[in-house]
Amino acid sequence: MNYQLTRRELLKVLSGSLITGNLSNALTPGGAHGRDSPKNIRWAQGWLLWRGFKGQALTLKDALENLNAVGADGIEFSPGSSELVKQGLTKESLKEFLGRMKLAISGNYFSAPFFDPGRREEIFQEAQRRFDLLKEFGAKNMIIGPPDAAKEGTADRLKLIKQQVPVLNELGKRAVDQGIQIGIHPHLNTLVESPPEIDAIMEATDPRYVFFSPDTGHIHLAGGDLLAILRKYKSRLNYFHFKDGVRPFVRPDFIPNLRELGQGEVEFPAVMRLLKEIRYRGWINVEQDQTRLTPKQASEISMAYVRRTLMPIYS
Repeated sequence: MNYQLTRRELLKVLSGSLITGNLSNALTPGGAHGRDSPKNIRWAQGWLLWRGFKGQALTLKDALENLNAVGADGIEFSPGSSELVKQGLTKESLKEFLGRMKLAISGNYFSAPFFDPGRREEIFQEAQRRFDLLKEFGAKNMIIGPPDAAKEGTADRLKLIKQQVPVLNELGKRAVDQGIQIGIHPHLNTLVESPPEIDAIMEATDPRYVFFSPDTGHIHLAGGDLLAILRKYKSRLNYFHFKDGVRPFVRPDFIPNLRELGQGEVEFPAVMRLLKEIRYRGWINVEQDQTRLTPKQASEISMAYVRRTLMPIYS
């Protein structure tokens, strides 16, 4: 569902996000899009915000142009052949456009029934296809989405979580052998959502091969202590979704809980201080499934918050 704000409401939100300066200055300090010096953190946003927008049909090029304008470093996107065809693109033309926009692919998202031994080879084949795409676009992060819990009914969740471990360990080993990392991504309405479920999968998997790619919003809405969980698995952090939201979450629809960065309850400054403490280096993907605004406006607000509030803490 897409909520539309009045012009007065939009101006109020934008003014709150840009209280320290105009939009251009808030988004692009220190040179062209802030991409002219080495960084510990590279900032991306997910294509799904544009892809799923119901207000109007938006293209991948629209998303990339918007991200270039706000000074992002990349986009989280799984450039499968069928979607590229729908977008009127090839892998070569996408690479060329990414270069023009000064953007990179940060990673892609992969979910499968990892607990099902009968699907093992099918999963490995699809994963290898995605590994090949990541390598072709110079990316190295595969975000592992746990299987949908609703499809498993009342099955023993912890048993199913543990049944995933052999496939995930092998998938992670194959990834590392190719210069790629997979990261467990806790997500509402899946088998890995609550703190005990996060502990179960992280403690059972091999830390040499399986990393942690948390989503701040999903952990917060699931009732987790975000900072405690990040600190517990700090040595395995390899990728982030920064998502903001407000409690309470009423299952199964979390879309009404989502907000642009800085508009919800997640304590992002505290997260950034932790990342500075552990000297994290890698991608942070600003993730928002839907917005009350337009994707362009939502992107502007979130990235303005990143530059005004988060980058001064650690960049």
